Amino acid sequence: MLGIAEGDLSEVKLAKGGMTIKPKIAIDKDLAEEKLLRSIKKLQSKVKDVDPAELDAAIEEAMVAARKEEPKKLPASVKQS
Repeated sequence: MLGIAEGDLSEVKLAKGGMTIKPKIAIDKDLAEEKLLRSIKKLQSKVKDVDPAELDAAIEEAMVAARKEEPKKLPASVKQS
């Protein structure tokens, strides 16, 4: 019903009249940072003639959009306990 199972990570916020349960995923922060930096360098090499401020704004916009995306479910064999 809720789409969560025992062992899933979640964020619980209590408020007047109820609570909100938001599923979360765990990622390796160092791996994610490395992947982001590789992507930024690749992008920068392709757009050398673009204004750096404009590029920074486009990267920020992409990061905001990525945060709003639904996380992909990990296979049970990958989930951390």
